[in-house]
Amino acid sequence: MRVAIIGAGPAGLSLAYFLKRSGIEAEVFESLNRPGLKPCAWGLITGIEDLVPLRKESIISEIKGFRIYLNGKLVFDVRGDRKLGYIIDKPRFLEDIASEVEVRYNSHVIERGGEYRLQDGSPLKGYDRVIEATGHYSLGKEHAIPAIQYITDYQQDPEIVEFYFYSGLLGYAWVFPDRNGAKIGIGGWATVDALKELVKGVLKGRVLSFHGAKVADVGIIEERLKQGNYIGEALGTVLPLTGEGIRPSILSAWAMAEAIKEGKPFEKVFKSMKIYSAIQYQAKIIKGAKEGKIWTGGLSRVLTSSDPDLVFKIAIGEFSKLDLLKLVGRALYDVLFR
Repeated sequence: MRVAIIGAGPAGLSLAYFLKRSGIEAEVFESLNRPGLKPCAWGLITGIEDLVPLRKESIISEIKGFRIYLNGKLVFDVRGDRKLGYIIDKPRFLEDIASEVEVRYNSHVIERGGEYRLQDGSPLKGYDRVIEATGHYSLGKEHAIPAIQYITDYQQDPEIVEFYFYSGLLGYAWVFPDRNGAKIGIGGWATVDALKELVKGVLKGRVLSFHGAKVADVGIIEERLKQGNYIGEALGTVLPLTGEGIRPSILSAWAMAEAIKEGKPFEKVFKSMKIYSAIQYQAKIIKGAKEGKIWTGGLSRVLTSSDPDLVFKIAIGEFSKLDLLKLVGRALYDVLFR
């Protein structure tokens, strides 16, 4: 079997890596000249170390704590010895995976009516499966929110990440350590101009550069899941409450590799994983806020007034229904999830 994979992001490269280890030939087509160019904060929660290469050269710092603010006021300052995740050099991390698989850079693939063609118009031939891992580029406005980020020279504590919630924003701002300073950004259900204005209160240090991108926030796109040829952010594998996408994308790639190897429907394999239900439960919370079932300010207050360990479990998708009940209460749980 030969598999063509469109997109050399965390999902596409991980799928090629998993398939190669299973003896299945795979080739990745990437329209850009290197991987990892999508703007993001480069945060990676623990849990994928045994799945893909995570070399020490790709790790900028280990995260061991977090601070959470509500309307500018510090409400949580949590720090311990336990490693919660990493700040990684995402391009280097992806280049490490790419070095172990077949990748064709500067190779833009276009799909028209179910047929795939290269940028020169020639058809993509000789493959038994074509998997789309095209990330946020294939998402419409109805499936994503805007996010912006500033790279600054502010010296953030390398072991601490900060999150800023606001009563009037369905989203949040962040300050993440970087190799030479900090990444300070914001994403949410608002215009880019509104986000720029709100994040001014968080900006620290001298701004070195600025960029932005779309981020999926509606959960798994069920139509694409049923089609069985999408993985990663193109499928919606981003935790809507936090915007975390690298780890969920890698897990979706693992599910696709298992489905191909075992000859099983991808939908069935992926739905059996905890990350699927975590994304969908978070998506229902976001949807409830958009529809007015829960006040945006109320959601922010719930997230910033609950036990921080519980909030962390919800944030990374390692939660049970009982955890959700503890977070939102029985009445709101019934409104959102029944």
